[in-house]
Amino acid sequence: MFFKPVFLKIAAFVITAVMLIAAGSMNTAEYDVESPEECRFNFTVLSDCHIEGNNFPRYKVFANSLQNVKKNRSGNDAVVFLGDSTMNGQNIENLLFHGAVSTILKGEKVLTVVGNHDIGNGSGDYETLQNRWYDYTGAFFGRELEHPYYYEVIDGYYFIVLGPETQSVNDFYISDEQYEWLEGLLAEAAEGGKPVFVFSHHPDDYAVDEDGNETARLVDMLAEYASEHPLFSFVGHTHMPLYLFWSFHDEGYPEIYLPRLTHLAGEDREIYKQSGIGIEVEVYDDEVLVRGRDFYRGEWRVDDEEDGTLCEMRYPLGE
Repeated sequence: MFFKPVFLKIAAFVITAVMLIAAGSMNTAEYDVESPEECRFNFTVLSDCHIEGNNFPRYKVFANSLQNVKKNRSGNDAVVFLGDSTMNGQNIENLLFHGAVSTILKGEKVLTVVGNHDIGNGSGDYETLQNRWYDYTGAFFGRELEHPYYYEVIDGYYFIVLGPETQSVNDFYISDEQYEWLEGLLAEAAEGGKPVFVFSHHPDDYAVDEDGNETARLVDMLAEYASEHPLFSFVGHTHMPLYLFWSFHDEGYPEIYLPRLTHLAGEDREIYKQSGIGIEVEVYDDEVLVRGRDFYRGEWRVDDEEDGTLCEMRYPLGE
């Protein structure tokens, strides 16, 4: 078991060294949280990198975006990837993704979510690809997993990662065991009094039961918790345009949709205007601020629908 992680790291280092030289470094500016003296905690969320072995333009967007993530003057308490990090779950794709992340974001607390493309996109060998994801997660982030769900407490904040337990493109199957785990974890987190952050690749209302039928069990559980405690859900999968990247369930908790980080368009692979987009999350005493950032170009994102208005949302705390 010792040799496998070492081999993966060596292979990733060699491949990444070559690819990063080719990708170059854009002159992306440093940035900071809105109020450095008042910010209690901050982290970055990216989604749907879709790294593919034969798609260098996509890799270039990815690598340059990570370089800008690292230029936060206040640092990052965590960096979260919401799944579909690879296009097909292939070893070369995993080496490219994990190599770049571990090299460029060295020293950062990194959490990854498993997405449908990482485990075959509905047609692959689920068990083989899921175990491959475990191998890379263990080798590069020191996280030995037996399930596609886990959690970490960072500076008192609960980061809860949910994961699909079957092979499907859109169905988000969650077992009774995962639900019971989540319920117990939320009860534990409630005692701390801090906002809870939940991450999954699929939107919450994509959840299905063991028969493949849609179920509101996940939404209801999160909404019940959010009725008394602050909770934020972050999801990918839909490649939601940035100006629609936040939404509320009727029950009242925010479910924040992330666009695809490496969105390319056209046969000439021209960089699409949404490419390189992620979010910066900042926690203050009285609010959680979510800010859209173009990490590829190194600038805060402007809302497409409102001329000149920064793409950001403020969620009051303590109300």
